[in-house]
Amino acid sequence: MKKLLTNIGLTLSLSLILAAGAANSAFAYSTEGAMYYNEGLDLYSRGEYAKALQSFKTAVAKDPDFIDAYYNMGALYEYLKSYNSAIASYSKIYQLDPNDKETVLKLSELYFKLGNYERALFYITKINENDDLYGKAQSLKNQIVVASQKAAAKNALANNNSANETNKTIVDKFSGPTGLAIDSKGILYVASYTDNSIYKVMPNGQSQLFSKSPLLGGPIGLAFDSMDNLYVANYAKSNILKINKAGQVYTFMNKITNPYYLIIKGNYMYITEQGNNTVIKYKLY
Repeated sequence: MKKLLTNIGLTLSLSLILAAGAANSAFAYSTEGAMYYNEGLDLYSRGEYAKALQSFKTAVAKDPDFIDAYYNMGALYEYLKSYNSAIASYSKIYQLDPNDKETVLKLSELYFKLGNYERALFYITKINENDDLYGKAQSLKNQIVVASQKAAAKNALANNNSANETNKTIVDKFSGPTGLAIDSKGILYVASYTDNSIYKVMPNGQSQLFSKSPLLGGPIGLAFDSMDNLYVANYAKSNILKINKAGQVYTFMNKITNPYYLIIKGNYMYITEQGNNTVIKYKLY
């Protein structure tokens, strides 16, 4: 079998030589199919690719098993970057001759170009170590595997970002929201730095003012203890406030320079003291 147009950059003289040689190969097919096939080669040699494609199409219409014509159609489509059409042409050869390794390699290369790594791997693995194209196939296979892994990682990130956007809900709008804490009943509390307030968000999504005590001054960090007392890192006033379940507010600790963040674990409260670049551990009980 002669496959003539694998190098689309053939010179005119070389094309004509190949066309003459192809005539002998074409006689294995129907006379009418061979006529259109040779016509396609002649048109190709003159750079009339669209007309050459039409002649090859007519050749396979006259002779559906004309492998050389399918191959040249595929080569022209590939040159014209019409990769799906090239795949259709090479796939017809694969149906007629699954052992044609050159066609198998072409199909893998084209699917790789289109980013269909699953199909690219399907074809490339059909070339085994006893085939002449094995070295080239292994090189392509490595490229496919690497590209497939990168694409999978990119898709995973995109899906994660999409899921994050889908799951995102705006609870409410506050003036300079900072710290958050949740009590034992699942109620969310929000520190509002700008208006020196603490809000709570009920399970039904409704928010309401919890405290606007004059003792509040730039609240940031919030934390609950085991008895649902709320502690507030009062940044602007450099102290820690305590608000009991009844909503009563009083100063719990003084001289904590710009407290920022609070965590309560067991009997201990941890405070980041931004003004002194320290972390304080305090025993509550």
